[in-house]
Amino acid sequence: MLFVLLYLVCLAVVLLVRPVWDMIEQLSYRIDDVLNATGLAMADGEYDPAGLWVILGVPLIVAAVLFFLIRRFR
Repeated sequence: MLFVLLYLVCLAVVLLVRPVWDMIEQLSYRIDDVLNATGLAMADGEYDPAGLWVILGVPLIVAAVLFFLIRRFR
């Protein structure tokens, strides 16, 4: 339950705090550039293969790290 709460808080921060959203968006563009360069996926102006993974994945990773740290120090 703690993990789900942490994930929802992290997701809310990503979606509601504009500077964090801009940073996540830039990360998504960087990953798109890597995907285009390697040929794994093609990202054009409208289609963003990394966008959803970055928007949902970064809060998941942060929530997992926070959850681990809370359990470790508790």
